Amino acid sequence: MAAAAALRQSPVLLLRRQFLLRLLSTQTQLQTPAELSRLKSSIRNAATTPDDLASLFLSALPHPAFLADRPLFALSVHRLASAGRRDLVASILSSSLTALPKPHPSEGFLIRLISLYSAAAMPDHSLTAFRLVDPPSDRALSALLSAYHDNRLYDRAVQAFNTLPAELAIKPGVVSHNVLLKSLVASGDVAAARVVFDEMPEKAGLQPDIVSCNEILKGYLNNGDAAAFDELLKEITGPKRRLKPNVVTYNLRMTAQFAKGRSFEAEELLDAMGAKGVWPNRASFNTVIKGLCNDGEVGAAMALFRKMPEVPRHNGTGVSPNFETYITLLEALVNKGMFDPALEVCKECLQNKWAPPFQAVEGLVQGLVKSRKAKQAKDLYMAMRKAVKGDSKEEWMKVEAEFPLVLADKKA
Repeated sequence: MAAAAALRQSPVLLLRRQFLLRLLSTQTQLQTPAELSRLKSSIRNAATTPDDLASLFLSALPHPAFLADRPLFALSVHRLASAGRRDLVASILSSSLTALPKPHPSEGFLIRLISLYSAAAMPDHSLTAFRLVDPPSDRALSALLSAYHDNRLYDRAVQAFNTLPAELAIKPGVVSHNVLLKSLVASGDVAAARVVFDEMPEKAGLQPDIVSCNEILKGYLNNGDAAAFDELLKEITGPKRRLKPNVVTYNLRMTAQFAKGRSFEAEELLDAMGAKGVWPNRASFNTVIKGLCNDGEVGAAMALFRKMPEVPRHNGTGVSPNFETYITLLEALVNKGMFDPALEVCKECLQNKWAPPFQAVEGLVQGLVKSRKAKQAKDLYMAMRKAVKGDSKEEWMKVEAEFPLVLADKKA
């Protein structure tokens, strides 16, 4: 109970918490699904202020169906944290504990809190939620380690792994070890990660899995240690480990090929993946497209981009590009002077309501104007004006001002 109380003890939060808890105490039990549906809709409404969102959230807590709504919890925390209202994040999540039916909060619910506090950049609260788990568990430990890792607190992740298991009689499993490896690699200590990796069978009675191997491969890749990378890659499928490479393994292999200047060998791995029953994901395509663009093979990158909707998948066909895909291609096409395909990519990006970097669009407009395609340039500017939001709008107007002749008859 002391740990639960600690979630609410920050002096900065106390007055607001008292207000919100008074509000909660005045709420009547929700009686109908329609009432809950209206509350959820109001919470999702982007126009709802942070204070109103917290109030609505608290009024919905007595309803069991709301407590089980993971996406809405995550959305609420994201919006409050994005608004800089971590005081309200602490209030709604700590209050959710008191709204739970007895017995005390389940391990699963507390692990959700650990992750939600992490998403709000509140790792100290993640630790407090972790200490509520009774009995302490490896699942909760891995969630806490992930909270530290995701907030770039790599030293705290390592310290927690080294101290909490002994303190709380937890036996760390493969997942917790993998988060430790991930944190060590992210901190740049690949040698320490390899020691942990090698000692897992003897010290912990655990065999590293493909995720463990991928973390070490990532470390070698970051360090530019191609020899160690290739050696471990051979081990993975050899008699010592007999592991099946997954999509992350292949993505790392493709990055390694680009590092060696082997662009088309990396592209061939996409086909090899499918033959092995490993389906490429968006990261696979982004890796190859970026590598091809960096090597000046922009035409090949564009051809691969066009193939994305047709690539076989385990549940059908097609991989959707994301903002990174479009921007990588757009910038490379503009730099290469390939303005027609660049315009195609830019239009598709805007159709998805993503505003490309101004510099790339400016270069594209310059190219279109020089190619005697002023109308296309003007249409692109107007599409950008609609897509740009918020503070960026003023910056975009400055870009427009540099091309007055292109836009001279935009009001016509």
